[in-house]
Amino acid sequence: MKIKFLVLLAVFCMAPALSQAQTESGIVVGGGIGSLRADINPSFVGTGIVNKIDYKAAFSAGYRFRLHPLAASPLFLDLDAALGLKLWHSDYGQSSLEPSQYEVSSQYYFVAASGMVGYPLYKGLRVAAGIEPTYYFRQNGEDSKNSFDIPLAGKIAYNFKIVEIGVSYKHGLMNVVKTGHIDSGKFRDWQLSVWIPF
Repeated sequence: MKIKFLVLLAVFCMAPALSQAQTESGIVVGGGIGSLRADINPSFVGTGIVNKIDYKAAFSAGYRFRLHPLAASPLFLDLDAALGLKLWHSDYGQSSLEPSQYEVSSQYYFVAASGMVGYPLYKGLRVAAGIEPTYYFRQNGEDSKNSFDIPLAGKIAYNFKIVEIGVSYKHGLMNVVKTGHIDSGKFRDWQLSVWIPF
């Protein structure tokens, strides 16, 4: 139900802009690494148990609309819709020198709809900033009580006309990972993306 609501909301918000602005569109794929900033559950404080988290990777694929709403301005707006996956491994024990008491590999599947305002700096070089509301619709491994995030996003990219290659950073603001072992967990992502406009 939440996914349908997000999709309908994105379409409703994008329709007026798409109907009035000059647009480009195409598929976008990305992948990268990052970190999961996590605090252990307070019930484990003082027990000697520590958590080691290894954020493996993140992948996404989707579609991008690039709008040029003002003919006299070089500013543009990127609207992306994507599906993705984040992989991470957590390990709990008394110390790094002793065997793990508990470990688990997790996969978080998500749908995201981002909006970024961009500006061309020089030739094909572009910068952009915005937000990427994200809903984690399936969680395997450490099942979290929370499932929504609104990362701040920044990107630098170069447009080669037939393809655009970019590097972005996404700074999660919400406590996405809240499990029996983790009290607070926020994602930080570095991602390489490839956009192929049609």
